[in-house]
Formats: sequence, C-alpha cells, structure tokens
Amino acid sequence: MNSTIKRVLTTIIAPPLLFALIFFLPHASYAALSVLAILVTIGGAYELRNLSNSAHGTTGGMPVVITAFLPLAQWVQNHWLPDVEVTFFMFTILSLALCVMELSKGRDDAYAASILRLANGILILFYPGLLITFIQRITVFQAPGALLVLFFLIIFSNDIFAYVFGVWLGKNNRGWASVSPNKSIAGLVGGILSAVVLGGLFVFFVPALSAALSLPKAIILSVLTAVVANIGDLIESAFKRSAKMKDSGTLIPGRGGLLDSIDSMLVAAPVFYLLLTGFGVQ
Repeated sequence: MNSTIKRVLTTIIAPPLLFALIFFLPHASYAALSVLAILVTIGGAYELRNLSNSAHGTTGGMPVVITAFLPLAQWVQNHWLPDVEVTFFMFTILSLALCVMELSKGRDDAYAASILRLANGILILFYPGLLITFIQRITVFQAPGALLVLFFLIIFSNDIFAYVFGVWLGKNNRGWASVSPNKSIAGLVGGILSAVVLGGLFVFFVPALSAALSLPKAIILSVLTAVVANIGDLIESAFKRSAKMKDSGTLIPGRGGLLDSIDSMLVAAPVFYLLLTGFGVQ
C-alpha cells in the first residue's frame, strides 16, 4: 500500500472519529478530548525531543511525560477553576523546574550545554504542550461542540485541499517556501479558499454558530486560521530540516509522525481562540 493510499485512508477515518468523540463524549468538560490531548502531547513531545537530539547529536533530555501536566492543568482549569490561569502557572512552574534540574544535570559537562538543554526543554513544553491547551480552551465557549468541529473543519479542509490543488495545479509553481520546496502556490491558495468556503458554509448552516458569528466574522476567522495553519506546517518543516529528517515519526500511516499531523492545529489553535474572544463569542 503506497503512501498516498495510506494518507487517503487516514484522512477518511480520523476526522469522523474525532468528530464522534466531540459530539458523543462532551461529559465532564470534554474529559475524553483532554485525555486525547494528553496522549498526543506526550507523543508529540517524544518526537520533538528526537528531532532535537538528531539536530544536535545528543541523546536523552527532558522526560517527555511531564508535558502531560499542561493539558491536564487545562482540564482542571476548565472543569473546576475557570477563573484561575492554572495552565500558565503550570507552564511557569515546569519551566522553572527544568532550570533547577539543570543545576544538577549541567555538572556532567561543566554546564557547557545548559542553555541548549533548557531551550530544548522549554520549547517542548511550549510546543506541543502549551499550544495544544488552546484547543481545550475552545470548550469554555457556548456551543463548544460546533466550534470545535469548525476549527477542525478549517484545519482538515485546508490540509486536504492544499494537497489536492498542489497535485493538480502545483507542478509549475512550487518552491515559494524555501523551508518546504515541494509546497506550491496553487496548494496554498486552494487550501485556504477551500477552508474559507467550508468554514463559512458550516457557520451559515449551524444556527448556534450563525447566531454568534456574522458571515464577515466567519470569513475572517476561517482565513486567518487557515493562513496560520500553513505557517504551523512550515514551522515543523524547519524543525525537520534542522534534524535532517523527512518525518517526525512513523506513527500515522501515510503522514509520518504525530507532529506531522498536528503541526497546523497547534499553531492555529491560539489564533482561533483569540479571534473568538475578540469577536465577543461567549
């Protein structure tokens, strides 16, 4: 089975399963979604640590399991302490803990690589640890299920149609992004426009969303989320180029690793959340 078929099968299977989890398991402030976020965070942190080790020729590093405290903290904040920024306190505490741990770890090399180790550790806490919590934050709005589906619809449609338009019309307009030379202008534009059309239609036909978002706001939300999703994809491409690796891992058939599948949504989630807040969505 070639990679294209695997990619298509993954695309057909994964989104419906995710949407089913959102609609059928909203209990306890979307605890099931938070469990998924915890597992994905640990897997993504493991892959990013491997990329970092490959890039710098090192081994070991921060125990990736501690990144799970960030989505766990966000669930606690959503469910029990909505007025307390539990997640950012946790991020600060974990970052300081890494600094303290370095006082011991750094003795092995007379602190020659302390800044590098700390930079890598805090990056892993931030990406994917902190960024993924903005997806969980979407659940605090009214009609959270519809908003979550809208977010993932924009991300998935941008990704799918960027691939389709890139294969169809992108042969002669590739190379606009040096970090990812195979990406084409046709894929970029086609993905964004498709995300805007599908996002706008979804808002228009879902009463809970059309009551909260006017069509111009829905278009702005879709455009900016899709644009930033593409930037997220390029950021991860930079990580992989630094490590001289084609994929971040092998877990997802036809796509590579977890980070290869969630890079767009990690960077787009804060923008989506902040735009909802700025548009006055309650």
